This record gives sequence, C-alpha cells and structure tokens, in this order.
Amino acid sequence: PWLLCGLSALSMAMAPRFIVRLLRHRWRRRITAQLPDALALWAGLLRAGQAMAPALTQLASRQPDPLGAELGLVLSQYRLGVSLDVAMGRLRDRSAVPDLRILATLLRAQRDLGGNLAEALDRLAAMLRNRLALEARIRSLTAQGRLQGVVVGVLPLLLAAVLCVMEPAAMGAMVTTPIGWAAMALVLVLEIAGFAMIRRIVNIDV
Repeated sequence: PWLLCGLSALSMAMAPRFIVRLLRHRWRRRITAQLPDALALWAGLLRAGQAMAPALTQLASRQPDPLGAELGLVLSQYRLGVSLDVAMGRLRDRSAVPDLRILATLLRAQRDLGGNLAEALDRLAAMLRNRLALEARIRSLTAQGRLQGVVVGVLPLLLAAVLCVMEPAAMGAMVTTPIGWAAMALVLVLEIAGFAMIRRIVNIDV
C-alpha cells in the first residue's frame, strides 16, 4: 500500500536525525553530570597553590570523556593565548550545556573584577550538585508518567499483533483497503500526539 510505503519511508528518513538528537542529548547529560565534580577538583587544585595552566592540565587528564576531551581543547586554546573565559565560552557555544554558560560568566567576572576563583568554583559546584539531586528526584516522581507514555505507544502495537493472529481476515483489510489505511494513519497521529502530550507534562525544567 502506498500509505504504508510512505510511512515507512518517512520513518526511515527521520531515524538518523532522531538518533543524532538522542546521542547529542546523552552527551550533554554526561557533561552536566561530570561538571560539579570537575569544578570541585579545579577549586581544590587552585587552593593547593597551582597555577591556572597546571591546574587545567591535571583537570583535563583526570576527567573521563566527554568532559576530559573538551577540557583538553580548552587547555590547548588557553596555551595558544586565548583567554580562559573566551575558550570556555566557545565550549559553551559548541556543547549548548546551560551550566557552562554560568561557568563562562563566572570566569569573565573573575577576570574583570578579580576575587577568589577557588571559592567561587566551590560554590558553583555545590549549586550544580544540588540541582542535579533535585532533577533526579523529579525524574523519580515522574517515572510513572513516562511509563504511561511508553504504554500508550506500545499497547496499540501489541493489540494489533494479537488481532493479526486471532483475526487475520479482519486485520488484512487494514492494509489492503483505503479505509484501513486511513484508520492506521489516524491511530499513528493519535499515538504521536498522546506520547508528545505526556512527555510535555512530565518534562519539568529546573
């Protein structure tokens, strides 16, 4: 059926974009999770008396990827003469992680106004750690809603598979007649709308 072929082609065309967005989202979440401990370590190295370049070198070497690789790039730019806040701003623009925007603003303020950078990094690390804990609590409280979204998406497919086994003649009309194609398209649209609405309800920004 032309409708089934069109839906299959559309899904195959959208799959790479969806996979890239999923991998990018996981990459950003890993950087966000690594950032509080990295800032605390950075503050500890500065408090121990190390200069900025050696502290950044140890910080980049001790952090696993992806944050370790990104900090290595920031360190390379810093050694080439780029100011630290500008290099961190480039990392912020490249990664689109909101927490790095706060860090870049902090470094710019410290460069212009001075102050105790180690203490400021400690405070930022504590704030980010508390926010991660709050986000984890929100995810645990909204887990039931996310499970309902999965059920909304999977249950009609399971029901269709069962009916194909129990009533193959009736389900055959779904893929061979225009009315069946329209019904399948309507079910697909309703499934996508229900899944999107549930995700919008349970997706709470902190």
